[in-house]
Amino acid sequence: RNGKQLRGGGRGLWSNQIDPSYLVLGNLLNQTATPANVAAAAAIVPGIKLPFPTFAGTIAQMLRPFPQYNGVTDVYGNVGQSNYNALQMSLQQRLSNGLTFNVNYTFSKALGTINGNRSAYKQEKNLSTTDQPNLFNAFYSYDLPFGKGRTYDTDNTVVRAVISGWQLSGITRYASGTPLGPFTANCNVPQAGTCWASYNPNFTGSAALEGDGGVLPFISSQAFISPPAFTYGNTPATGAYGLRTPHFFNQDLSLSRSFQIHEDVRLVFGADSFNLFNNVRLGSINTNITNANFGKAAAQVNLPRVFQFKLRLLF
Repeated sequence: RNGKQLRGGGRGLWSNQIDPSYLVLGNLLNQTATPANVAAAAAIVPGIKLPFPTFAGTIAQMLRPFPQYNGVTDVYGNVGQSNYNALQMSLQQRLSNGLTFNVNYTFSKALGTINGNRSAYKQEKNLSTTDQPNLFNAFYSYDLPFGKGRTYDTDNTVVRAVISGWQLSGITRYASGTPLGPFTANCNVPQAGTCWASYNPNFTGSAALEGDGGVLPFISSQAFISPPAFTYGNTPATGAYGLRTPHFFNQDLSLSRSFQIHEDVRLVFGADSFNLFNNVRLGSINTNITNANFGKAAAQVNLPRVFQFKLRLLF
């Protein structure tokens, strides 16, 4: 599945960013466009000159496509793209001996250019922020085999009344975490977009840590460094070191019983549990390498365990 003309991406000069090739000017970009500085810049990149005689500003501002403006709005900037491929499998059991279920598994990969670009002059295709390689869902219902007419019956009227007619149903879900990023850092790319962190060439080991959502981070701060001035950094928009948010697992379970009160009147009693095992999934992980909370989760992004009881009259 391909997506075209999505919101995002960049259209070069219509962003009013300077062309990345001008970053070779280094500190000259931050200097005022005096005749001497313009000449020094032209010595490095031939052809540089004032955009108009009355221009006043920095060399970087001078090199913008529209140097008279600090910014422009590109209302036709929907140039983003996405790509999704998946293998999908499903197993279904129709009602038989009280059991029915539907099990689904998806193995997929999602890419896109809408997750961020360092420069509007270059479209970067990276893992989508929604990429989840593994998805598993199971839905099932089972009439417990106890009581009158079932596999396990009893002549004891009281016991039969207690164990008969119960139904167990549930939903089990698992999903891989989504890619983390971009990893932001200290940038010095004047009027040329933004930068992301660089891989630390001296780092060894795993960048993923066993975070706890409080004191301990999920990511090693030693794995990244801010890029040199006038460079963009070399980490991708998402998925540096294969880092992802914690995976998702959830188990919902329901136990219910129907009581036949009259020919056309039934009473249904049951208990439902959501997130039965009280799994905690942490999110909002900080990816700014200069922040004191880098790598730490700021919130729980799933609901805690909940039990509820139900009583329903059907007629």
